[in-house]
This record gives sequence, structure tokens and C-alpha cells, in this order.
Amino acid sequence: MQDDDIVNIWNLRKCSAAALDIFSNMFGDGILPTLMPSVQTKLASTDDATWKEREAAVLALGAVAEGCISGLYPHLPEIVSFLIPLLDDKFPLIRSITCWTLSRYSKFIVQGIGHPKGHEQFDTILMGLLRRILDTNKRVQEAACSAFATLEEEAAEELAPRLEVILQHLLCAFGRYQKRNLRIVYDAIGTLADAVGGELNQPRYLDILMPPLIAKWQQLSNADKDLFPLLECFTSIAQ
Repeated sequence: MQDDDIVNIWNLRKCSAAALDIFSNMFGDGILPTLMPSVQTKLASTDDATWKEREAAVLALGAVAEGCISGLYPHLPEIVSFLIPLLDDKFPLIRSITCWTLSRYSKFIVQGIGHPKGHEQFDTILMGLLRRILDTNKRVQEAACSAFATLEEEAAEELAPRLEVILQHLLCAFGRYQKRNLRIVYDAIGTLADAVGGELNQPRYLDILMPPLIAKWQQLSNADKDLFPLLECFTSIAQ
């Protein structure tokens, strides 16, 4: 089994993360004094032999993001600063789980844009996720697209200054992805259109966006199941 296939099966790793999520929502910040020393120890490991421990620690941070946000929020800039380099880790599962964990904090990352260095950190995360959208690993591509869609929903008009580079990355992915992940790209483009609204209605953006989508539409038969997510994407753009 490939290491990045671990994400697809219900195993001890996933059960543990689900349990952490439940515990965090039941007991809140009360679990942090027990949890965080172990997480910090595992995150501090840097050798290849312990990469699964680092991945488990990143997964744990994502699992408790909802229930323990009050206790973690004051430390969020440090947590995010530690996670950002892991987007470029050599191990695909670490790259993919870092995308997911960052998405769990999207709301609070966007809220911090107005704070000192908050906008810089947001921009770094944005560009990091766009890089991973163009990852060579399919699982990382999927995680990055999903995480980026979540960030889009929270950021809305904050994406406007970066629209051109966002579209370039999404359309580059559109040209690379195979059938399964193409549907995630459609969703990311549709979510982007919903998020930025009229900002997208400029010739320079539409000239990037529309030709590849129209070309794909012309390639599909009326019976092709991929037509439905593509048409949903068109609907979001049209609105």
C-alpha cells in the first residue's frame, strides 16, 4: 500500500482523529494540557524515520481545531507559521494533511488579516495551497483543492487582489488533472466565482477562465456525468 493511500481507509489513525474531534467538542480546551506536549514533541522530530509521527501531530491539530479553538487561538500565528513549511514536505501524506489542517483554521486565519502580519500570513497560505494544487501527487492535489475551496468561502473579497494568479493556477490544474480530480477543480472555480462575485467580471479574468471550460464542455457528450459539475461551475460564473 502506498503511504498516501492511508488517507482512504478507515483505520486506527482515522479513528483516533475522529475521537480527538469528539473529545475536543465535549471537553474543549481542557484536553490541551494533556494533548499539546505530545503534539509538540512529535512536531519537533525532523528525521525521515519519524515522518508518520509528524503527520499524526498535524492531523491532531486539525482534529481539535473546532473544539479547542479558544485555547489555540492566541497561539494560532505560531501554529500556522509551523504548518506552512510542511506544505512543501517531501512526504505526500504530510503535504496533504497540512492542507486539511490549515483549512480547519481558515475562518480564524481570515479573521487575522487585519492584525499585524496577518495579511502576509494569509497570502503565504494562499500561495502555498496554490502550489500544492499543482502537486504531482493526486492525493495532495485533492486535499489542496478542497482546502482552497474552504479558504475561498471564508476569504471572499479578500481574494480579489490575487484573482489572476489564482485563475492561472486553477486552469493549470485543469489542464493536468485526470477525471476524478477535475470535479474538485470545477468546485474550486465555482466557489471562487461565488466568493468574489462581480470582481470576476473583467475581460482579463474571463479570457483566462472561459476558453478551457468551453473547450471541455464541447468535448463532453450530453450523457457524460462530468457534464453536471461543469454546468454547475458555469452557473456560478454566470451569476
